[in-house]
Amino acid sequence: MPAEIAAIERLLKTGKSKVQRNQIWEQICAENGVGQVIGREIHFTPADKRRLREYVVAEHGLDPQFDVRAGGPMAMASKDSNEKLSSDSVFGHLIVLATAGTAKVRASGEDVATPEGSVLSVLPECLDTDHLQSQKLVIIENGGVMPYWANLQLPASWKDSVILYRGHRENARSVAEIARNQPAEKLAWFYDFDPAGQALALDKDRGSTLVPEKWRELGRHTPFNQPKTHRNQSAALKRLKSRATGELLAIAEHMANEELAVMQEHMVLRHVPLAALALTAV
Repeated sequence: MPAEIAAIERLLKTGKSKVQRNQIWEQICAENGVGQVIGREIHFTPADKRRLREYVVAEHGLDPQFDVRAGGPMAMASKDSNEKLSSDSVFGHLIVLATAGTAKVRASGEDVATPEGSVLSVLPECLDTDHLQSQKLVIIENGGVMPYWANLQLPASWKDSVILYRGHRENARSVAEIARNQPAEKLAWFYDFDPAGQALALDKDRGSTLVPEKWRELGRHTPFNQPKTHRNQSAALKRLKSRATGELLAIAEHMANEELAVMQEHMVLRHVPLAALALTAV
């Protein structure tokens, strides 16, 4: 496993989009359903790289793009929070969130709500996390959908929720801490509706996962389904089916039968109604 983490770290930190094909990378790609083999190389899309990063965060609680020291131990460093700031991440340390319904966040002692089409960026030390724990919290994996949070068709019991981006730079560490401290009954995760996405949600082992309410109506011929993406996720599907229980296991079986892979962007922009499933694993 350290070799896999180191390989992913090198890919993300160098900004490359391809690697030389070898046994380690073949295993990584099979596990996560990413990458396209072209000759002796494996090529990655931006979505592939996002998924690899989220995989390491979910499995090890570390952000391979920022937390892992090359050649060093795989542990969170007790360094100053500004140590890794760079010129290309001016806002990377800010927490990005929005408020749906009547939910509010408290920043610098002020209660704040975000109008439709806007988000709030706040320093971690200015966010009242105790107050946040009194609200329902939905953590979104893909920051690209954050400006469209108002299109999220949340379940009735989650209509009044704080929407929080899981982070992509220094803020990922702050969000991970917020998630750890959030009451499980007030925590939900929004991932892609495919084997890899739901396996990552299940790895969180607490809270709920948001899935299409009428998932049984989604099939291989759904216009925005991506069967090719699904076919690249055989290892993730196996992992999901081995750990899921109840309705999530039924979803995994349905995904397998229909080759389902529906991205968050499509669920949001098409106003797909969502349901919350409590995360329980065997």
